[in-house]
Amino acid sequence: MNKRMLAVTPLALVAGLVFAPVSSAAPGGTPAVACGRLVDVRTLPAGTNLDLLNEAARGLGLREVPTVAGGGCDVSIRTDAYSGTTPYPRKGPVVLRAGEYAPRQQYCTDSVSVDGAFTFPGSDGPPIPGLVVFASGCTEEVNPLLV
Repeated sequence: MNKRMLAVTPLALVAGLVFAPVSSAAPGGTPAVACGRLVDVRTLPAGTNLDLLNEAARGLGLREVPTVAGGGCDVSIRTDAYSGTTPYPRKGPVVLRAGEYAPRQQYCTDSVSVDGAFTFPGSDGPPIPGLVVFASGCTEEVNPLLV
């Protein structure tokens, strides 16, 4: 094999890795919604009372303890650059973002939701009206629409 071929092959591999699209943990077609407020329950200060949040999620049928809660999640948005919007069926896998072009997102493997208003744990603000989503099995990741 000639030396030139050996030098070109690694460069092509590196270029392919650098220019490869960033993938999301969320499979294509996963519903995505924009929420007026998102709270990663895992990052709340120690001692924050989560009883109401846990009881609401359990009462709606969430099998695990919620890791993310969203309020005002009324707008369907694109999951990625290659698909349109997929309506959120009010339960199941979901992508939660602060907006379509928010820098970060939460991909959650399970969720439940209810119409209403919710005061978030650790928040002194008013209740957030609209669709409230309780989600578990969440992974925070970069929004693939921005890459």
